Amino acid sequence: MDLTEKKLTSKLIYKGALVTLYKDTVLCPNGDEAPREYIRHVKAAAILPLTKDGKILLEHQFRYPLGKVIIEVPAGKSDGDEKPEETAKRELEEETGKKAGKLVFCGQFAPTCAYSDEVIYLYIAPQLEPGKRHLDKDELIDLFEATPAEFFAMCDKGEIVDGKTLALAYYLKRYLENREK
Repeated sequence: MDLTEKKLTSKLIYKGALVTLYKDTVLCPNGDEAPREYIRHVKAAAILPLTKDGKILLEHQFRYPLGKVIIEVPAGKSDGDEKPEETAKRELEEETGKKAGKLVFCGQFAPTCAYSDEVIYLYIAPQLEPGKRHLDKDELIDLFEATPAEFFAMCDKGEIVDGKTLALAYYLKRYLENREK
């Protein structure tokens, strides 16, 4: 069955620094027309850094839309035509002061596919090297370490609500299981 919708009209509603909002009309496969509001967003990368002693480097960061501090992995949007791997390396160093000696690509994550085209490329950085931390002027991040058991417990208890971090928890579990074989 073909489930593809065909765009009939498209109207730009808002263009901001991070997002662009559109309102389209589509033709559904059943012949009905329907509205679609969606956000275009630049690609991004998220990285789960592992220290030499097997701990995970995590962040506490205030997220304005939620109105609270949350726990998450380092991440950020790509600059221009920057490749996701380059974004991952840059964001890791900017936010943590660590460089990725090695990056393992895990997959892609579409956090809000019902209303946004955002795609986040997911990586594990199992080999960290010293680098230089340089946060943006409006970026306040508190770093901390957790063992994998502590990290998975935070996920299980609902202490971690960030989607990209939860997605990387899945990949970390597989990564650790495969490493043990």
